[in-house]
Amino acid sequence: MEQEDKKKYDLLKNEDILYEAIEQFFASSPFHKILNSAEALMTTSHSLASIATNVAEDDHFVYIEIQFPDHFVEGDIALEVKSQYLHLSVQEKIKTDMTSSYSSFTKTILMPAKIDETNMKSVWKNQSLIVTAPKLTTQ
Repeated sequence: MEQEDKKKYDLLKNEDILYEAIEQFFASSPFHKILNSAEALMTTSHSLASIATNVAEDDHFVYIEIQFPDHFVEGDIALEVKSQYLHLSVQEKIKTDMTSSYSSFTKTILMPAKIDETNMKSVWKNQSLIVTAPKLTTQ
């Protein structure tokens, strides 16, 4: 069983290395600007496009503040960490007198360091989601 766990760990480690190499390639290539421009163009007409993010860090933690527009009342927020990227997905439920509909938004944020997603903490306050994540320490 221990050997099987090691194989799984090695496969996941190799997947992370590959994912990080691909991300670094696109971040350092001309495609990065093109992709960011396309994302900005697609989200400017979106009702959730005014979501603002602010990332800060100290020696031990990364702090992410995600500010939502005032009209965001009800919806689902999902955060996923992969390599050094935080993926934010938001689905907003929009209700009127007669109908309800859904609107969705995704954003990927490059973190200043790898973070330990298992120990992330979040707080909702004044239309903001405030996330505190410890930096991943290499052993």
